[in-house]
Amino acid sequence: MDDPGDRWHHPGRRRGWSKLFAMSSGVQVNPECVSEFEEMKIRSKYQYIIFKITADKKYIEIEEKGEAGASFDQFKSKLPDGDCRYAVLDVQINTKSGATANKLIFIAWSDDNASVKPKMLYASSKDALKKALTGINEEFQATERADLDETEIKKKAGSC
Repeated sequence: MDDPGDRWHHPGRRRGWSKLFAMSSGVQVNPECVSEFEEMKIRSKYQYIIFKITADKKYIEIEEKGEAGASFDQFKSKLPDGDCRYAVLDVQINTKSGATANKLIFIAWSDDNASVKPKMLYASSKDALKKALTGINEEFQATERADLDETEIKKKAGSC
């Protein structure tokens, strides 16, 4: 046992403390998150929805909804510096056949300047939200403002 991380090692898993970080946080998704997401998905009611974890760290709730047609700059301005958020963004992409289509993409915002605790909480709670929001296939991760590039997000969503 030269490496203190050996006691956490399991075959097929990364060494060290990663086992602890992979565990679910127990944060629950507020039902409003799902119902408003469905409105976005089916009726194109919103351009984006931004989600946050409540102060008591028990729930994921909606922080902000951008009306249909809201700009990408408006979306970016709603993401806080020094903190973390989740978002679903409706982006228009160009398909391989040359047509345009709208796709929903999940965005994980984890500002490099955020402290470790919120970063870990958001990382360990992300799957609960992603599983609740059915129909999202792609995820984009951003850790600084420069990462929030509309063209790159559209590429990740499937734009050619």
